[in-house]
Amino acid sequence: MVKPSVDILWFTWRMKILTGRRGIAMLYAYMLLGLGFLRRVAPDFGDLASREQQLEGSFRFMHERLRTHAESVAFFGGGTREKMMVESRFLDLIDHSKLLLKKKWLFGVLDDFVTKQLPHNVTWALSLLYVMEHKGDRSLTSTQGELAHALRFLASVVNQSFLAFGDILELHRKFLELSGGINRIFELEELLDVAQKDDPVDFADSPTQSTESPSNDVISFSKVDIISPAQKMLVRKLTCDILPGKSLLVTGPNGSGKSSVFRVLRGLWPNVSGRLVKPCQTLDEETGSSCGIFYIPQRPFTCLGNLRDQIIYPLSLKEAEERTLALYGKGQTTGHATSILNAHLKTILENVKLLYLLEREGGWDTSQNWEDTLSLGEQQRLGMARLFFHKPKFGILDECTNATSVDVEEHLYMLANKMGITVVTSSQRPALIPFHSTELRLIDGEGNWELRSIKQ
Repeated sequence: MVKPSVDILWFTWRMKILTGRRGIAMLYAYMLLGLGFLRRVAPDFGDLASREQQLEGSFRFMHERLRTHAESVAFFGGGTREKMMVESRFLDLIDHSKLLLKKKWLFGVLDDFVTKQLPHNVTWALSLLYVMEHKGDRSLTSTQGELAHALRFLASVVNQSFLAFGDILELHRKFLELSGGINRIFELEELLDVAQKDDPVDFADSPTQSTESPSNDVISFSKVDIISPAQKMLVRKLTCDILPGKSLLVTGPNGSGKSSVFRVLRGLWPNVSGRLVKPCQTLDEETGSSCGIFYIPQRPFTCLGNLRDQIIYPLSLKEAEERTLALYGKGQTTGHATSILNAHLKTILENVKLLYLLEREGGWDTSQNWEDTLSLGEQQRLGMARLFFHKPKFGILDECTNATSVDVEEHLYMLANKMGITVVTSSQRPALIPFHSTELRLIDGEGNWELRSIKQ
């Protein structure tokens, strides 16, 4: 900022020597008019830069969040929806970046025209003024040489003056862009100040040929090896059948491969050997089951969206309404789909003892950062509400109720049995034993296991 300001003062003084006050008046009149015009047509680069950083931050947040919860999303089969949300943020960022580049280009064209092209007209006018006021015999060679030298110097002074003027405009534009980032930092500081003022709240066999087959009413492992991506054998030649109404309890020490069995079942890890049979993910109107198998992972997952979205995930609102109409709203028109869905969801919330969330959070359409708003126990009960909404034939529960009390956990399992959901549970709690017919115990994480019946 100092250099262009000093340049303008220096060349103004030189202009006064050559053309007097009228020349300076003409030069500054053009500068002020050009500055006023450029300020008038200049886009709000500060707001544009702030919006670009906001969109970029949102896009990066989506990627970071997806990376953190990748396994939970994969268990729920929410990849399609998460992809749509990430692509939506990306397209918003691309569209804004294109708009910003277009405005920068258009403003750059006007800036160059005003500060580099039009000044030639001012140079001609000042040159004419200087020649008219020059005293001397223009027929003399010495006078002509003096005029030529003075006009060249005058053109250089005018050109350098406008370059300095253009530098100031460029600095102004850069300052506006910088102010957008500074505003974002101030917003962060304000949020941090508010947060600090608030009171804290306590809250080794070689792999053989493998096959996978669809089925309507059974999950079957036949000589399936569970091998980690690091090629460690966790369960060797697992063989067991899970029939409807015959729930399975998977137990064993930490690191023995309980969650790994579910990863192979979901397809997150490859089935390298043996035969795996599992239900199809199709709607069964006869039994009221909306899918064959549904997974509730160990880590609670709350999606971006309102309270309704937390229960119907990974379905969209339209898909959930269509599924609810098909199962519970026969004879009803699509105009009543939302009310039927909300009534069904309200019953589910009441069953999992979370009905108070409707009043506390402000209704179905309220959007929050649910991961921070809900306690761990509430998030796990919301996950069970998700299970009851989808009402699968088989529910895969990976220690998804360990943050709830024993009585609430027993209540949730009784609801699952009452709804006809056959559960496959990974848990260490003895209170869950009566809700299962068979126990699969993974002994040491070295491939050994045993299967036994549970006496009721």
